[in-house]
Amino acid sequence: MIPAETPFLTTPAQSEALWLLGGLYTFLATGKQTEDRYTLVEVRGPSGFVIPVHFHEREHEGFYVAEGHATIFLRGEGSEASAGAFAFAPAGVEHAFRLDVEDTRLLLFITPGAAGHEGMFREMGEPAKTRALPPPGVLPDPEHLAAVAASHGTRIVGPPPG
Repeated sequence: MIPAETPFLTTPAQSEALWLLGGLYTFLATGKQTEDRYTLVEVRGPSGFVIPVHFHEREHEGFYVAEGHATIFLRGEGSEASAGAFAFAPAGVEHAFRLDVEDTRLLLFITPGAAGHEGMFREMGEPAKTRALPPPGVLPDPEHLAAVAASHGTRIVGPPPG
């Protein structure tokens, strides 16, 4: 493990990238790099990219809209969020997000790092073959997603919000 006091610089081109649920997830900082203090992931997807409603048993999650426009769902209520907006979902709070326009970049700040998200993303996704959005394909079975999520401390409690 790299000691937290060791500075590092990473770029999306150097970082691990996954195709996951039809989006591109890029690890900008992993728990290994931050002594499990946090994980930072950039998410890009097509307009309308949305994830199921869920909550985390151990992790807190922040959402920063770096570019574009997203809707963040917290406790069942959707709030529009444009570039510069930030939302926070503490552990135990149901949440989801939707990318509303092309070229939206959403940053996920997850703490503690490597508590479950990194393994869950890797198990649900596949290594990205390019640094572009994946080709359209068949989405994983919802029951399989729920089982994988549960094994990593995340509970899927509903379908993606409309």
